[in-house]
Amino acid sequence: MNYRHPGHAFLARYGALKREEDVYLYVDFLRRSAGLSDEPAIDLSLIYEHFGIPIPIRAPLEEQQGILIDSNTGMILIKEDDPIARQRFTEGHELMELLFDAHLETTDLPWSEQRKENLCDQGAADLLMPRSSFIPRLNDLGISFDTARSLSEIYQTSLLATLVRMMQQGSDNAALIVWRYSLKPTEHRLGNPQKKLRIWWTTQTQTWSGGFIPKHKSVSEDSQIFNVYKTGYPYRGRETIDLGSIQIDCQIEAIPLTIGNQSCVLSLLRCLH
Repeated sequence: MNYRHPGHAFLARYGALKREEDVYLYVDFLRRSAGLSDEPAIDLSLIYEHFGIPIPIRAPLEEQQGILIDSNTGMILIKEDDPIARQRFTEGHELMELLFDAHLETTDLPWSEQRKENLCDQGAADLLMPRSSFIPRLNDLGISFDTARSLSEIYQTSLLATLVRMMQQGSDNAALIVWRYSLKPTEHRLGNPQKKLRIWWTTQTQTWSGGFIPKHKSVSEDSQIFNVYKTGYPYRGRETIDLGSIQIDCQIEAIPLTIGNQSCVLSLLRCLH
């Protein structure tokens, strides 16, 4: 089948990108065009087949997970040594890039480059984990690491991507925090600063009641979260987390995790007040 640019096909039908919500309309367009339902696991090969997109090439990429090499042919490179679930998410991201590339041929983006990248990630998540099938399963099971493991197998997505999706779509009072051993950004210019286990990034459900979670805040070495980092053993239990201006009484799940070349702790907090 001859290549048919999915971004051009979408814009020809729906017009230029004007709202962020148009990204989700494009996701629905991709699935419906390829005859896909919202039931997992989403078979991306059917999208490639429908639009004549070449199967993405696995390559020894260093700094990126994926690259849209040529929008005019649909050629995509994917980091060959990433886990399959991570590769699937990257493929979804690059399919979103095709939409923005088509839009840029006619006018400037209404968002910054970073916002565009975030929208590509959100579109990839919506493509692989459709809200209409994901939310009912999440509501039945509740937010937990066990749920994330189950849904990641069903949707063939990474544990971390699945957890982030759970935070975006879940209704439980929960937050996800990734900790790494590091300095504060302001400490790099100091003489002999001490690294600590600090918040790298965080996301939470819309119903989170634990307050603001400050980036780079360190956790005490007496904490069970620090103990997970030190021992490599997971933890599940109750603990009060000191976040500077507030202390949060939480039910905690924490596991060691490697992200890139970083040894991290992934913690799921459920606020108890």
